[in-house]
Amino acid sequence: MLQKTGGIVFRYIRFKETSIIATIFTRSYGVQSFIINGVRTKKPKFSIALFQPLTLLEMVVYHKETANLQRISEVRCVSQYVSIPYDFKKSGIALFLSEMLYKVIRHESHPEEVFEFISTSLLSLDRLDERFENFHLQFLLKLTRYLGFYPQTATELKEQLLHGDTTLEKEIDFLLNNGYSDYLTITNEQRRILLENIIDFYRIHIEGIGQIHSCQVLHEVIRG
Repeated sequence: MLQKTGGIVFRYIRFKETSIIATIFTRSYGVQSFIINGVRTKKPKFSIALFQPLTLLEMVVYHKETANLQRISEVRCVSQYVSIPYDFKKSGIALFLSEMLYKVIRHESHPEEVFEFISTSLLSLDRLDERFENFHLQFLLKLTRYLGFYPQTATELKEQLLHGDTTLEKEIDFLLNNGYSDYLTITNEQRRILLENIIDFYRIHIEGIGQIHSCQVLHEVIRG
């Protein structure tokens, strides 16, 4: 049955000689795997550029509840990024976020709300001209509201994140209570510590996250 839905690409892997399997978070159905045949040929039906991580899509899909792999009838990029692909710091942040999202977004009960938060946040990153080095920290903290484990109080969150260390309480308060365009001046070392604690916080609530391979790349590009 053909259905129209929005999509956010998390990743794709090659499948056989000319095809890919893309993991896409859809507005209507949550995380879905799609097989796209012939995309790695000279004259593909769909450009492989459409399936780069975090691309925002509008799709018409053949959705089957019992199928492990879904198929796409039509697809287009609904919001073209202006700066993320061309700014090495933003690209590093996007690489990290795509890996985190792939590992932490599972079977959300309200995919529309999560989808709206993620897509709106990514467009905010794309629009920021400067001082976006803390974007990933704010994004991950705000995302917990939609994943069901946002603490009842900011104090509780800080205690869990910092493992009893209160030296960064003010920084966490700022990240929690301000928007992406509000900038917090912190050192690269403070930024690294905060990220490590936030990832640990996710591990407490979500099994199987494992190692985040893009963390080192993220630290390098932010420091650069």
